[in-house]
Amino acid sequence: MKGSRPLENRFAAILTEAEKARKGLAACAAVFILLAVVCFLFSERALLILVRLLGKKLVSYSPDEGFVALASLALYCAFVLTLPLAGYLAWRAVILPRVPGWRHWGTPVIILATGLFLCGALLGYYVILPAGIGFLVGFESGDVKALISAKKFIHFCGGMLIALGLSFEAPLASFFLARLGWLKPDFFRNRWRHAVLICTVSAAVITPTPDIYNMTLMMTPLLGLYFISFLVVCAAAPRRISVEPRNRDVP
Repeated sequence: MKGSRPLENRFAAILTEAEKARKGLAACAAVFILLAVVCFLFSERALLILVRLLGKKLVSYSPDEGFVALASLALYCAFVLTLPLAGYLAWRAVILPRVPGWRHWGTPVIILATGLFLCGALLGYYVILPAGIGFLVGFESGDVKALISAKKFIHFCGGMLIALGLSFEAPLASFFLARLGWLKPDFFRNRWRHAVLICTVSAAVITPTPDIYNMTLMMTPLLGLYFISFLVVCAAAPRRISVEPRNRDVP
């Protein structure tokens, strides 16, 4: 039947896309596992870099916590190192089939995205985490000493650094969405109150501690990225050119 032919073609296209996605996910999973093993070999050195923020030794509350902490740190590092490959595969599988003219942008986009992620992670490591940890540890007194669990400390640092790194991709994603015509400046103008609420809730979820100080530290860059994305969309959105009809002389 003629009506079933387009349906069959569409189903075949979906299967082809699913097969490509499966191969991409398998490649990412294999690279992630390999990198996790390699990162575990250097996890103690990486832990020393994080412990510098704390200025004191970590403690283990169970016999296996030391191993679990190092394994968790290796998984965090492997996740970060796998992101460029995942982004490149997503670019080839999702963006290029829809916009073939962007095929030469793949490598620069991945390099820029990696740089933005590093900017977010460095901001977290040098500014937000020291301020947040200093605030929490500052409540020590002569009678109260803070004993920091190794596993919880790694989850605290890893979660905040990865969240900040990923949030710094918002301007880049906004640029391409604006170029595609899917995102317009009016979206930001009309929903800034919603953005404040979403950033507040996101900061509360991302921040492992319930204190308002660390939540505010996380919320501030998120709101800043929202307004930066707004400026990027204003600059990148296609402009409508209105053509006025010419006045014709009526005889």
